[in-house]
Amino acid sequence: MGIPSFYKWLVTKYPSIVSSAEEEPEESPDGVIYDNLYLDMNCVIHHCFHPQDDLHAGIDVCPPTTVTEVLESIFEYLDRLFRIVRPRRLLYLAVDGVVPCAKMNRMRRGRFHSAFLARAEALKEEEMRRELRDQGKEVPPPEISEVSDPNVITAGTEFMEKLSQALQYYIRARLNTDPGWKDIMVILSDANVPGEGEHKIMSFIRAQRSMEGYDPNTRHCLYGHDADLIMLALASHEVHFSILREDVLLPNQAETEGKPNKPYLFLNIWVLREYLEIELKILDPVCEPDIERLIDDFIFICFLVGNDFIPHIPSLETHECAVDLLIEVYKTTFSKMGGYIVNTDKVKDKHGSYLEVSRLEIFFHELSMYEEKIFLKRYELKQDFLQKVYHEMLCEASESERPELRRKLDDHFFNEDHPYDRERLGLPGWKSRFHREYFGLETSNEIGNLQNDMAQKYLEGLCWVFQCYFADVPSWSWYYPFSVAPFVSSLKGLSRFQISFAVDKPLRPFDQLMAVLPSQSWLNLPDCYFCKFMGREGYYPKLQTDMNGHRFFWSGISEERLLATTKAVDEELTMDEMRRNTTRQDKIFLNRNSNALAHINGVIVRTSNCPLQKLPIDSATSGIGGWLSPDDDGGLSNSFFPSPIKNLQDITNDQAISATFFNPEAVNPTPRLLSNVRVPDKTVTGADISKRPLWHTYPGSRPPPPMVQRPDSIWKPSTPATPREEHKHAGTGWAGRGRGNNAIAAAQAQELATRSSSYGHGTATDTPRSSSSYSYSRRGFHRVDMPRSRFDNDGAYSVQPPGGEQPRRW
Repeated sequence: MGIPSFYKWLVTKYPSIVSSAEEEPEESPDGVIYDNLYLDMNCVIHHCFHPQDDLHAGIDVCPPTTVTEVLESIFEYLDRLFRIVRPRRLLYLAVDGVVPCAKMNRMRRGRFHSAFLARAEALKEEEMRRELRDQGKEVPPPEISEVSDPNVITAGTEFMEKLSQALQYYIRARLNTDPGWKDIMVILSDANVPGEGEHKIMSFIRAQRSMEGYDPNTRHCLYGHDADLIMLALASHEVHFSILREDVLLPNQAETEGKPNKPYLFLNIWVLREYLEIELKILDPVCEPDIERLIDDFIFICFLVGNDFIPHIPSLETHECAVDLLIEVYKTTFSKMGGYIVNTDKVKDKHGSYLEVSRLEIFFHELSMYEEKIFLKRYELKQDFLQKVYHEMLCEASESERPELRRKLDDHFFNEDHPYDRERLGLPGWKSRFHREYFGLETSNEIGNLQNDMAQKYLEGLCWVFQCYFADVPSWSWYYPFSVAPFVSSLKGLSRFQISFAVDKPLRPFDQLMAVLPSQSWLNLPDCYFCKFMGREGYYPKLQTDMNGHRFFWSGISEERLLATTKAVDEELTMDEMRRNTTRQDKIFLNRNSNALAHINGVIVRTSNCPLQKLPIDSATSGIGGWLSPDDDGGLSNSFFPSPIKNLQDITNDQAISATFFNPEAVNPTPRLLSNVRVPDKTVTGADISKRPLWHTYPGSRPPPPMVQRPDSIWKPSTPATPREEHKHAGTGWAGRGRGNNAIAAAQAQELATRSSSYGHGTATDTPRSSSSYSYSRRGFHRVDMPRSRFDNDGAYSVQPPGGEQPRRW
């Protein structure tokens, strides 16, 4: 999830933001030193739960079949990440807990979609087994898996409870046995702590940098694949910040070297800030532009390309370089707007004074000048693409089949009464057609009311996301009620809307499970929920078959009735189920024998004498601030911790201690660099930024991409430095540089036409059709595609129309 295609756009345009990340021996004195490593654990969990989804060409990965295999894989993955970064002070593991309703809608859609695909795959496999049995072949029995349902990766399930226990075991085991862990603190925020993992991490960082003793030169490293992590790191206004992730843009290494893992990269935020300072340079005759406020505005306008909470503006697609357009419009409109769009100093204002709505309206007006041009280009590209499909199908058909096929294709594509593209965005009358076809509205009054509602909710969404990125969740119950965003040309008269959010609390884990799980995953609910609610009207939503996604969960179920009823069943829950359904706090772990952490050790020991109190931590002494209280699971135990995995030994004579950790109280964030921060030397110039025309101004779907040169190695200091000196000057100069039959044919035409005319999603790419055979491996039966040659080596279309026919337009 996150921001679609944003990472690819970013590293293509700003290649020097990435540097290589390699595992180095512990005794190596060179390399980068990080203080804190934060792990977005759901990225790790999903990778280890179904590694087959991350296959490299030529590498066959067997998926795990037991919970034990998943947990062991997670442990190995965590060890590798730790070896790469080797943090000196803190390791923070954050698992997704209950999420805001704004994200819950997308979660539900994703889980229902996964269940639908799994059901279709099961039916396909059963059909293949039947075909093989009919041919007299021996068919192995289907493999039984404990982890066949990925929807168990949701707060409140038994799997997530086992994972929490396993992570506590892993932390204690490493603190007891690994010398690299001896002097670090470990914070675990499991699935019973509300919030998405990355947002829990950023709340921690924001709170810590507001403490009096905070070191402004703390080096942060955050692991995760969601592109919104980049925006969150920028929003922190911390210079020494890197994002660790796999190099997803280098897919061929596994094929050429046979490696099961992709290489890792650091995406360095201080280098990205340099690029943005040049890219967003504005000649303002009144005052010198403030790079911190320019970055805040950049983050805000990038909300328009979509994220986990609100959909993208229909004319803005990242793969069409929409961010280039946003930057261009922002720079040329800055003087007309009269200044910055957002003021992060006021981010916690309840009435939205942090947003200069009048300036935003000017920006939207200028942006709307490009809307029709973008839609028209998409329409033309669809025409070109469908011409190729039409004539290729006629080429591949036999002489006897061709007349009938031409008749069917003509009826599908050229039927004026039932055109394949009913909306035809960009052509005269496109707005009325869209609202009629998508929403079923006919009158101008109905359309006007809908546009007004969508504009108000989208403005609310922009403010909600802004507060979520720069402060905390403003409302857990708020959500954007439409599956599409308004057209930018419809975002007018925004000043009349009042912005405010209801202050409320997150749902409980079982309430979220009720909201997002499809029927195939009902066994993950408590027995009393399953017996009482499943199939009853008003409690559980039916699966929507609307492929456009007009309706979300919250319009299909009574939230108030659901919550009231689930609370009435609480008394039927078992003790283990009640534990899974409670809200918890973070836990902090450390080795009791660490001299470097003597202060926190002492505070943890004192908590045993003050069970009803929260004792403060001195941030200047310990490196972090906050409060501690006793751990309900016996944090001072100096004896035995059982292994949750059969293959691993129990921990005896446990030297790890733990306590409940409370982050410092929420305060107004500091949207600027802190005093005494050492800003790295600048390494980027204007010549390093590739210039390219805006997407709608050139023919074809995209221009030749600029070369992305990848660094051979990370920066090494020219002279040795003491560990503290290397830490203080970390970041300076690091940037790694450069890094069949007619019916089948008609059905294929229908599918291609549908894909290429989807609302707001640009054009489909030319993909060769294939013939197939069946194969069996541990992963089960699967289709082996045998590509047919339809394109030459350069990707150019190579099939000529039969009989010299001229291309047709429709």
